[in-house]
Amino acid sequence: MVGKPRNWKNIVLRGIILIFVGVLGMNVQAQSGKKAHKAVERRQDRLDKQKEDKKEKSKKEMEELRQKHIKMQTKDVQKRMKKSRKKAKKNNQRKKGFFLQRWFGKK
Repeated sequence: MVGKPRNWKNIVLRGIILIFVGVLGMNVQAQSGKKAHKAVERRQDRLDKQKEDKKEKSKKEMEELRQKHIKMQTKDVQKRMKKSRKKAKKNNQRKKGFFLQRWFGKK
């Protein structure tokens, strides 16, 4: 060994400080990343909820306008609309009519 002997206490103390700074630096980076990720998730959740509320509100408005349109019609027209709506619903479900009606009805 060349040179003067080192103090072991100083070497151990420097090692502990170096390890402590390294561990402390890793924890700070990991925590800040989690916070940023959580903030992004919360923001996305808020945006999704706003979109859902907007869709629900627009559906409700459309239904109100449809009901208002129906109420403005006369009784005869309302009956005709109801009959047409039932027929359209049946056709959209692709159900066949009563077999006698299919056999002998209009074509």
